[in-house]
Amino acid sequence: MFYHASNIEGLKTLIPKVSTHGKAYVYAINNKITAVCFGAPKDDFDLLMDEKDGITYLYECYPNALEKIYKEKNCSLYCVDSNRFISGKTGWDAEWVCEDEVPVEEEERIEDIYSYLCKAAEEGECSIHYFSDNPDYLAMLREEFTERVKAFGLTVSEVQNDKRLKAILEVE
Repeated sequence: MFYHASNIEGLKTLIPKVSTHGKAYVYAINNKITAVCFGAPKDDFDLLMDEKDGITYLYECYPNALEKIYKEKNCSLYCVDSNRFISGKTGWDAEWVCEDEVPVEEEERIEDIYSYLCKAAEEGECSIHYFSDNPDYLAMLREEFTERVKAFGLTVSEVQNDKRLKAILEVE
């Protein structure tokens, strides 16, 4: 069973859509907690996300990012057949894709994503790293941001105009 989160309730079929990878896919994750993280709009400079040994790791990229993105936001978590999906297409091992429409098998409503993630952290299913101005934390963010800026082909002007990037990358 794989999971797909959406802020749209009541879907019976998931339709492929073009995203950052430039090709129309239905995206799915095999970890329920990680999938829920896609239930509200965010981007790659709000939170860093990873999975290790079935645990979701979240790293805030600025103060209170987790709360800003998820507090009082709800989503539907859709269960889909994992046999329809393939890996290795997006550069992130946790992400699986399907080029075709995918029928929904079950839907679970998550009424407050922030509370859901905090509870998952209390239960050891999620590790939340709140923003810190500790030099090691900032260095980790700087390294990740630098890689993502290159991967997304962002210009110096785009970086300078994004206060999240400018603060971490110390761009003049």
